[in-house]
Amino acid sequence: MQDSPSDHFNASPVLLKRPSQSRWSSFTWQLLGIQPAIANEVIEKARQDGELLSLPAMRIQLYPQFCEAYHVNLTSNQPGVYLVCQDAPGAEQPRPLLLTVDFDEAASYMEAGQQVLEAPLAGELCVWLERYVIAHYRPQAPKKRRRQNWQPEQEQS
Repeated sequence: MQDSPSDHFNASPVLLKRPSQSRWSSFTWQLLGIQPAIANEVIEKARQDGELLSLPAMRIQLYPQFCEAYHVNLTSNQPGVYLVCQDAPGAEQPRPLLLTVDFDEAASYMEAGQQVLEAPLAGELCVWLERYVIAHYRPQAPKKRRRQNWQPEQEQS
């Protein structure tokens, strides 16, 4: 029998700080990916574009009840990983709050005004996420809707 896939993964987000073209900020942040899954070529190319910042390791935690969102992420054109940062006015660097592979969760933080950085999900993490989804995802069977009768019963006869 196959072991149950792990429900968490520890990873260090790698950010790129670049000069901004905007007059309202002097620099922008971009999530390049997460260590250990980010390719060395990506890091080397990014060093030429700006300053790199490797954040402390964070935990990506998976939950069975959110497998549908993970499935949607995996079947999208470009599966992603999302870093949610706390709003820190005047801070030199983003303050990480959450690292997730659930777009719905990241979107809820965006709607609340938090900064969310996105990067492509590396191949080995896609495999890890896929194993978890296969083990826990049970899509609901589609339900046939019944047409609602809008006519009063007297008019039907």
